[in-house]
Amino acid sequence: MMDSKNKNILIGGLLAIILVMAVGYAAFATQLQINGTATITSNWDVHITSITPGTPVNGAVHNSASVAPDGLSATFNTSLVAPGDSLTYTVVVTNAGSLDAKLSGLTFTPADPSHAITYSYTGILLNDVIDAVGGGTNTKTFTITVTYDPSVTEQPAILTNTVTMTLNFVQA
Repeated sequence: MMDSKNKNILIGGLLAIILVMAVGYAAFATQLQINGTATITSNWDVHITSITPGTPVNGAVHNSASVAPDGLSATFNTSLVAPGDSLTYTVVVTNAGSLDAKLSGLTFTPADPSHAITYSYTGILLNDVIDAVGGGTNTKTFTITVTYDPSVTEQPAILTNTVTMTLNFVQA
């Protein structure tokens, strides 16, 4: 049998262990709160930097090409005389910003729609990415071709046409 002195020591020891466990639980159960501030700085600057007319095919004539103030629209004015005439423009788009840009759309809006005049582009595709400055190639060069459809059999009323090309970019 245990004497009462040993029992008291055992009970005291168990109480001490319970007290240590309670203090430890309280210490670990308190909430840790971390506060801070983060700042992200970025710059979006995608724009057409140049448009250069190529050599006219047959009787095509370059009248003008200009970039709109938004930097992502350009207007081409070309005169075409006969079926098969065409003119190709070289367009350079630059990403001078700090975010990669992905082409999400490219549209042509003619001032006077005509089935005789067609517009096409090569060298750029939807979802093409133009890298940000310092991230690789931050320019993209492609061509726009204005053509008097060679299969047209009747003369359209207007052979000088203005078309606006609009590029839509989103963050890549």
